[in-house]
Amino acid sequence: MSISEMETKKGYFDGAGRQAAALAALPLLGTYFSRGVREKLKEAEGGVARSSEENSSSALEQAVAGLRFRVALAAGEKLVEILESVLNRPNFRYNVERRESAGVLAGKLDVTRWLTRRWEVRAPETYPVLRVERSSRTPENLLAAYSLLWMILETEDSYLRSGAPSNSREGKAAVALLERLDHLMAASHFADHRKELAQIGTHEWAFDVLEDVESRLSSGRVGSRETYESLAIWVRRTMSSKPVMQDGETDWLFYDASFDATLFELWCLIALGETVSQLLGQERQIPDMRTSSKAPSYRWITAGSEIAIHFQYDLANTATGGEVVWKRKGGKLGGRPDLTAIISPLTPVASPQISGSVIYIDPKLRKRDRVPTEEIYKLLGYFTNAGVGSAGLGAILFYTPHRTPQPVYEFTSAEGGHVIAVGLDPERSDDNRAGLEAVVKLIVQQAHQPEAT
Repeated sequence: MSISEMETKKGYFDGAGRQAAALAALPLLGTYFSRGVREKLKEAEGGVARSSEENSSSALEQAVAGLRFRVALAAGEKLVEILESVLNRPNFRYNVERRESAGVLAGKLDVTRWLTRRWEVRAPETYPVLRVERSSRTPENLLAAYSLLWMILETEDSYLRSGAPSNSREGKAAVALLERLDHLMAASHFADHRKELAQIGTHEWAFDVLEDVESRLSSGRVGSRETYESLAIWVRRTMSSKPVMQDGETDWLFYDASFDATLFELWCLIALGETVSQLLGQERQIPDMRTSSKAPSYRWITAGSEIAIHFQYDLANTATGGEVVWKRKGGKLGGRPDLTAIISPLTPVASPQISGSVIYIDPKLRKRDRVPTEEIYKLLGYFTNAGVGSAGLGAILFYTPHRTPQPVYEFTSAEGGHVIAVGLDPERSDDNRAGLEAVVKLIVQQAHQPEAT
């Protein structure tokens, strides 16, 4: 299915919306771009577990693995273009090598060494010679080989962890990319340095080499300057965990039919986190992808309370009494709201009433021209199963690239329940403000309640 075909169907982003959501979600990847080749080689030697074996990873880690994989595809495609240009016009340096020539004088005689041993008798006669040989071992080429080896390992690792099927759009793109990367790695210009890089290729080493290359570029000491300048920019952006694509580029986006929904969830997580921080006047946070499944993605302290937002948090964790209501033959009817905001007092109180401190938030990538009734009823089902009934608090976030202004619907119950449904579009940040602030105010208000437990 092509991108244009996907855009005509419900449940998928428009091209511009997808681009905006992906760029906003890229800060989540910071924890992955800090490792060097040597660290990755050690990890690979120990075996990379396939996603089906990673039972301990959190839902947030799994979701971000998919985004990380797609960023790897983007970075890899750009790197291939750069390194193909490097092979077309590689730079090099000349080294003087000291050798021994047996029987005949094959090379320039090394007079100094010859004089120190002129009385020695050798059979056959050998001559110390100097040979000038061309070497590809320049800082620029070491950086290029490092980048290539790093990209191969990053693509393989992120592909496995993402769990993308081999016949999916992403899977096919990964196989094609790895074939091109391996082909480049087979070239002697890069392969000659592989063994050395396995010993020294750390993030810190690469950063030092990058600075050396940038200095050489600025002083005009690098041949094929434009090509190696592109490489330096690529490495600088990658090592800084910044997107390797530029605004307006969409060729890097590889999606099958499932990932757009996950991307929307991640974007909503970040959008809510940013809005809460702004409303509270607190420092911006970036979720750590290495946290356990029960650790919050965001956490704030205000008015004697803690506000935490979890991604894919099990419903039983917030149900009244720690038990869901609905069961079948002793088994629990589970559920995982995409986002869960939990407001709790910093000082524990007796008999806490959790119903007033939990807000279930479900992002749904569905284009709706009216109230998203089906999604709201699903949210009411969460309330019932969690034991809070009509006193529940929640929000539905749905995709409305076609609506101006963005809709905000609110529903309340006599028991104090409150449900908000807001339309959002990653491409239009200013238009999203009213809806996001409505949801965030519902969250923050619970922290300022006299008995916000």
